[in-house]
Amino acid sequence: MIYNDLALFTSVAQHLGFSAAASQLGIPLSRVSRRIAELEDHLGVKLFERTTRQVRLTEEGRRLLDRCQDPIEALQDIAGLTDDTRIHKIRITASSLAARTTIGPKLLDYAQAHPDIKLELITSNANLDFFRDNIDLAFRLGPLDDSGLVARKLWEVPYCFCVGHALANELDLNEPITPERLEKLPAIISRPPWLLENGGQIRPANVVHDLDDLDLVQIAVKKGMGIAMLPADLRVDGMQAVYLKGTGPVTRDMFAVYPSKRLLPERIRNLIKFLTSV
Repeated sequence: MIYNDLALFTSVAQHLGFSAAASQLGIPLSRVSRRIAELEDHLGVKLFERTTRQVRLTEEGRRLLDRCQDPIEALQDIAGLTDDTRIHKIRITASSLAARTTIGPKLLDYAQAHPDIKLELITSNANLDFFRDNIDLAFRLGPLDDSGLVARKLWEVPYCFCVGHALANELDLNEPITPERLEKLPAIISRPPWLLENGGQIRPANVVHDLDDLDLVQIAVKKGMGIAMLPADLRVDGMQAVYLKGTGPVTRDMFAVYPSKRLLPERIRNLIKFLTSV
């Protein structure tokens, strides 16, 4: 029956392993492999990428899981085939800074209040692929490029141009300056350009260092190595703001991002609702 095969597929997808699913269901591994192969033939798509070391969902497999996981679990509940104490996994990605300062603590609050949830947090400054990397939910700063994704705004992240006190005095940056002058000053960048609230942008012409880690950028600024655009809460003692005439750095939005709104699993909906309410 197609229902049985979909239930089997859901188990393999949750475990990301054929052996683990076979063990949980108490059926031979060979039968699991055969029935998944038959389901793939029936649907005409490949659901899993298999190697000797790991199993991961294809894009088609991820879409199928999004559609059938909650209905399968609901039917199993009705039939009494599942335990109310089962653990629901949510695989999440966020930048290392957001994971440490804002997202991470909120996720821990949610996990503490929901002991049936298991969080898997992957920190990366790159945008991981939802299907290739098996991601349920991503936290990303706007503006967002991929119009094919669903994005839910969580909160605003104000930015500022920052400089060490000594360098500010050396370059006479204690009064507002023009964007044109800022563009020529020694800069420490992390993924340019610098976006402005008036719709303009600054592409520093004198890049001292290009660092893909905002904590390291902060340290470099404190050492007087250059000017950087940082989230306002990273401006600490030993640093001061550089103000522009007529404009300033854009305030960016933090979004919860996911592939599809249709049949979004309840555990993901509940987590997003929690994050928008705190």
